[in-house]
Amino acid sequence: MKIGLVRHFKVAQPLPKGFLIDFDTLSNWFDKYDEADVVTATVDMRNIAWQKCYASSMSRATKTARHIYEGPIHTHDDLREINVLGLMNKARKLPIMVWALIIKRKTFTRNAVSVEARDKLNAFVDTLLQQQEQEILVVSHGFVMMFLQKALTARGFSGETFGNPANGKVYVFEK
Repeated sequence: MKIGLVRHFKVAQPLPKGFLIDFDTLSNWFDKYDEADVVTATVDMRNIAWQKCYASSMSRATKTARHIYEGPIHTHDDLREINVLGLMNKARKLPIMVWALIIKRKTFTRNAVSVEARDKLNAFVDTLLQQQEQEILVVSHGFVMMFLQKALTARGFSGETFGNPANGKVYVFEK
């Protein structure tokens, strides 16, 4: 069985302007990011005849999936980006890169949002393993892919590991 993980294409949304960004500006930027178009590119499908494709229900992932996969796309809410903005201190003004580090930390620390996301992603992987198709493509988001990578390797899959997955690249895991 082969499972291909793909991070959505780059999003055509520039970072917020200014050095110190307040929470409202950050939140508004994420809203625009969620609706922005993607910058399509050619993707090396690794010479695999993918039989089924799942994608996050977020537009950037579904647009990517439609561009790289010709068959039906099965959208799945559990593959959506993990949203930890509700856990942030809304009174701060910080540089965008500091906000990004805090978001990463909140995503990977144990809290209600990340625990729920991990549980859903583990259940999703269990569902994948019960599929009849042997070559399954999954289009989602960076942090989600990190969790999926961990779940797949815990179940005996091996593949090209990544820390921060590239946009529009297929990472193949097989068992």
